[in-house]
Amino acid sequence: MEDLSKRLVDKSIEAFIMGLEIYNKPTIKYRIEGFSFFVCNAWELMLKAELLKRGGSIYFPDSDRTISLEGAIRKIYTDKKQPLRVNLEKIIELRNTSTHFITEDYETIYAPFFQSCVLNFSEQLKRFHNIDVTDYIAQNFLTLSVN
Repeated sequence: MEDLSKRLVDKSIEAFIMGLEIYNKPTIKYRIEGFSFFVCNAWELMLKAELLKRGGSIYFPDSDRTISLEGAIRKIYTDKKQPLRVNLEKIIELRNTSTHFITEDYETIYAPFFQSCVLNFSEQLKRFHNIDVTDYIAQNFLTLSVN
């Protein structure tokens, strides 16, 4: 399981960096949606790796299907009012809407949620996996550029 956990974290970091790169490219019109897809994927993989480290399962009983991001969040952040959890749930909501419908350009509304999400991811990656994301991407890329 340790190997799987490491692979999940490695992939999580890649997804996180992809989200940052998409968001910070001003020529991409689909950047808010793209960021939400990749950052949700990054969180899901990172949290699943943490569940495995804790000796938990990431699979549904009697299945090879893994739990969702929402399921991982509920297992790790049990307080429904915790700001980090609330932040993630807002971004998941945007991701889910973006997947099935056209979203308006809500950049000014979502930018603070996104920026908090980036900082939270960085902190939780360090907390759970003792990895400093700035070993992979420069510190200044953790600040999102907003139009």
